[in-house]
Amino acid sequence: MKNRYILVTIVALIIIVLFIPMFNMLTITDVESSRIVFADRAFDDKEFYTSFIHSVNRKHVYEYYRIVNNHFVLYKTSFYAYGAGMPDFEDYKQKPVLKDGMVHIDNLNIEMESFSIFVGRVANHSLHIDNKTYKLSNFVEPGKTAYFKIQKVSIYALLRRLNHE
Repeated sequence: MKNRYILVTIVALIIIVLFIPMFNMLTITDVESSRIVFADRAFDDKEFYTSFIHSVNRKHVYEYYRIVNNHFVLYKTSFYAYGAGMPDFEDYKQKPVLKDGMVHIDNLNIEMESFSIFVGRVANHSLHIDNKTYKLSNFVEPGKTAYFKIQKVSIYALLRRLNHE
C-alpha cells in the first residue's frame, strides 16, 4: 500500500511538472491552429525586432521591441521611405531623424500586451532575436496571422514545440 502511495505521488508530480505553465516565454502562436509555433525566454529589457518589406515602396521596415513587465514596448521604428501604412511621426509627437538613408523614429514607447502580424506572401516578415533571424513564414503559413504574446508555458508545450521544428 505504501509503495502504491509513493507511485501515485510520483506520477502526480510528473504530471504537474509537465503540464503546469511555469516558464515565462515570448510566444508566437499560429492563430488558425492555436498552436504555439515559437517560444523564447522572456525577461525584462530583452530586445528583439521584426522586419518586413513594404508592399508599396519595396523597402525594408524595422520595428524594435523591448519586454517590460511582461508587456511589449515598441520603442523605435526605422524605414527607408514613407508609404501607405507607415507611421506618422506627428501621431507620436516624435521628430524623425534621417540617418544612413533611413528614417528613424525613436522613443515611441507604445506598450502592448500582445500584437499580431499578418504574414505576407512577399513581405518576408522576419523575427530577429538573440542574434538569430527567423522567417515567420517558417512558422505560420503566408496569408495567416502570427500572434505574439508573453505567457507562462509548460514543459509539455515546449517539448511539443521542439518536436515540430
